[in-house]
Amino acid sequence: MAMTSVLTLPPGWVISSRLMPAWQIDAEHMLELEPAERTDDNRIRWRYRLSRRGRTIFEDSDIRSPVGAVGTTEDLLDAARSVLNFLTVTDGDTEYFADYTQKQRLWSEQYAEDLSAYAMDGWCGYCGGGHLSPGCVSRRPIGTEGEGDHWTSGLGTG
Repeated sequence: MAMTSVLTLPPGWVISSRLMPAWQIDAEHMLELEPAERTDDNRIRWRYRLSRRGRTIFEDSDIRSPVGAVGTTEDLLDAARSVLNFLTVTDGDTEYFADYTQKQRLWSEQYAEDLSAYAMDGWCGYCGGGHLSPGCVSRRPIGTEGEGDHWTSGLGTG
């Protein structure tokens, strides 16, 4: 029987209407992210959805954790940064754009550069601190208090 891991949601994260951990990046953009499954080489395959004003821009499960990740809150933060870093690559940086829809290309042209500040390593796009933006302690969801919310993943840890 697989064990269930429990994540403490980072500051500024909520449970979305799709019942996924969600990072409200800015007033218009939300990244929903959850572990989808374990790969044969012991990585976590992450399911994600990036939306703007509630409309899906990207949705996939093509991001994987490093080998041996166990599904901790830190793994969630690393995955969020990785997904956002991947989705905010600017045109010319990759051949991946050949597969973009027209809506995704337009989104990328308008918003990718600004949102890339929240995907930087070692610098927070909110407060300028030396931590990852998805885990900024200066951000809390409106109306929440206390130590943090908990979310249960069905992903086995062993």
